[in-house]
Amino acid sequence: MSIEIKETEYENYGKCLRLDNGLIDVVVTIEFGPRIVRFGFIGEENILYNDLERRNYISSESMSERYGKDAAFYHYGGHRVWLSPEKMPETYYPDNEPVVYGILPEGVSFTPPRQKRNDVQLSFEVIMTEGTTDIMVVHSAKNCSKEKRNCALWALTMVKGGGVEVIPMNKDTGSSLLPNRLLTLWPYSDIRDKRLSAGNRFITIRHDADIPNALKLGVNNTPGWASYTCGEYTLVKRYLHTAQAAYPDYGCSYETYACGDFIEMESLSPLYGLEPGEGIRHVENLSLIKQPFPEDPTDEDAIEKFCAHFK
Repeated sequence: MSIEIKETEYENYGKCLRLDNGLIDVVVTIEFGPRIVRFGFIGEENILYNDLERRNYISSESMSERYGKDAAFYHYGGHRVWLSPEKMPETYYPDNEPVVYGILPEGVSFTPPRQKRNDVQLSFEVIMTEGTTDIMVVHSAKNCSKEKRNCALWALTMVKGGGVEVIPMNKDTGSSLLPNRLLTLWPYSDIRDKRLSAGNRFITIRHDADIPNALKLGVNNTPGWASYTCGEYTLVKRYLHTAQAAYPDYGCSYETYACGDFIEMESLSPLYGLEPGEGIRHVENLSLIKQPFPEDPTDEDAIEKFCAHFK
């Protein structure tokens, strides 16, 4: 069995690149983005959210002033890379231009044009090996400006609705005189949101298409993983949480966003001070398993048994 890489048309995303190891396949856009718009078992469902109607986009007066008249950022769905902290209009660069890809020994690199007005170069590599149901995504950013830049890499995965997300709480005891868990809320988030269940071991968020209101929270995810289950499929996102490092948004290495259309799983690198010409990398492992979720998203003992299969 070997890795097959070929150009293909996918949904209404135009020309894309497909990576296939005989067990799973990944599809990445190359006419814009890039976005990983498919991740699934061969011939089976895609766990990622696809915005085929282009419902989710951002436009503003400040974006038009910076990037040109009627500039708009389209989420498109799937997996992308940004820089944190989030800023308007810098974060919402309209990445609608063709992407250059390069074949690597075990995968493919995807490089969009440099963001000229932002003086930054973003890119990512998708690494796939034989006989596995996981991929490694290596995210990169380079400071192309003439000034020092403080930033973190931000890897965002939009998953389709109808499932449940699990985020582990930090269980490191350390000193009982000091806090060990962080929960950061955005202004539009309601701590009483019925999609949200916060336990002592896990936070769960149940997607509900009938609740359009946005919910966003962040945690100091020291275990370095989170999962999302939809039907029989579970996506596990893993990354390295660096102890004692400074993270964005009051110390968050993991954030999540939920709305009526999707849930977004977001990991972040530590904050770095990038001198002109310097770059940073942030690595994620995305794995796919067939593992249904317990009936009760508030039953922490059942969730513990569920997570034992992949932690």
